[in-house]
Amino acid sequence: MRIHISQMGGWQRLLCGAAIGLAVGLLPWPLDGVARGLLGWCVGAAVYLLPAWWLAETSDTESTRARAQALDQPSVLILASMLSVVGASVVAIAMLLQQVRQLGGGERAGHIALGLLALAGSWLMIHTIYGFHYAHRYYQEEREGNEQGPGLEFPGKLDPDYFDFLYYAFVVGMTSQVSDVQVTSREMRRITLVHSVLSFAFNMLALALSINVVAGVMQ
Repeated sequence: MRIHISQMGGWQRLLCGAAIGLAVGLLPWPLDGVARGLLGWCVGAAVYLLPAWWLAETSDTESTRARAQALDQPSVLILASMLSVVGASVVAIAMLLQQVRQLGGGERAGHIALGLLALAGSWLMIHTIYGFHYAHRYYQEEREGNEQGPGLEFPGKLDPDYFDFLYYAFVVGMTSQVSDVQVTSREMRRITLVHSVLSFAFNMLALALSINVVAGVMQ
């Protein structure tokens, strides 16, 4: 299993998650179309996230460097996939939560739980994908000998592994700013800017949907 996952690139995990999520969504569950779609999205997100975080847990600096230099994806494709997939999921979540007011009891609770789970999956997907993308760009710049350096300067003397980049990505995602990691190249500043703006917009949508859930429950 370890060898198999270590050979999968980010796009392979995304496609695998999309295929399994689509299959789950098409099963004849006793749910409406939006709920089935979100259930499939939750399963697909888990199929991507669990191997990704397992890979981060089992990768040291050298294996992170080797994978990052071999499997990078263009920033435009990263942004396009995030906007399309996460945008569609947010619309579906909003549609699902609009139905909460017409439901009652356990059915209402189930719809709310499904919407919140899908929202959490979308949030984790954004920052996990960007965490791996930061790692790839960092070690790509290192290999090419960029005069501005690899783009990020981490505290301490150890070379960063995947968890260091996930830390940076999630700090940007939660605060829309950098912390103790310094951005040292123009390329990384551009990627961080797009990531922080996308994160801020998603966090605002999540807040609005949460208020909608509370309002629906109180009625």
